[in-house]
Amino acid sequence: MRYMLLVIGLVVSGASFGEAIQYTSEITPKYFNDVWKKQYDMATRIDYDLERKIFDFYIKENLYLTGFTITRDQANSLIEAIDKYKEWNLKASSKKVMLEKEISKVNTYQTFWKVGNGDWNFGYGVSLSVIFFSQSDEIHQLVVSFPKFKNKYNEYSSHNPETIYLGYKEAMKLRDALTEKAVLGFIEKSKKQALIESEFN
Repeated sequence: MRYMLLVIGLVVSGASFGEAIQYTSEITPKYFNDVWKKQYDMATRIDYDLERKIFDFYIKENLYLTGFTITRDQANSLIEAIDKYKEWNLKASSKKVMLEKEISKVNTYQTFWKVGNGDWNFGYGVSLSVIFFSQSDEIHQLVVSFPKFKNKYNEYSSHNPETIYLGYKEAMKLRDALTEKAVLGFIEKSKKQALIESEFN
């Protein structure tokens, strides 16, 4: 693997083949634990590939490190879904109602996963289901549900990722991170840092 990065207590290696660099690890979704019947935080990271202009999402599950890649156009589709979630959140909160309804489907470019320190498995792109889900008439979450990931090189290898839940604050952080403005600002900052580091050879 190309590099090793420490993120939220985890050491993970990148699955992208381009010039991906760590973009953000500040978004904290949750997953539902069937045993304890509660939602718990998940560690995540998003890398951005400067050359291919794609986002690599990494999600730490109990045994698996799961991920998917989206293009700029696919990121825009996810932004549109989050904007719809924001609109529905305001409406549901003002009306004091509860709702569970799919907002839209968002396609991915590829999927990938591995168990522990094992090798990466690479799968085909899939359609994510983006859902509006009310915990109560005041708390409404953005939910991302994944279909089964299938290994494109081994028909016997597959993975069923955890469904992830994002509260309003985390959903807005994800939306903002995906905007072209945020990415361009990140690229500019990265270039300045690279220039600084080049002076210390």
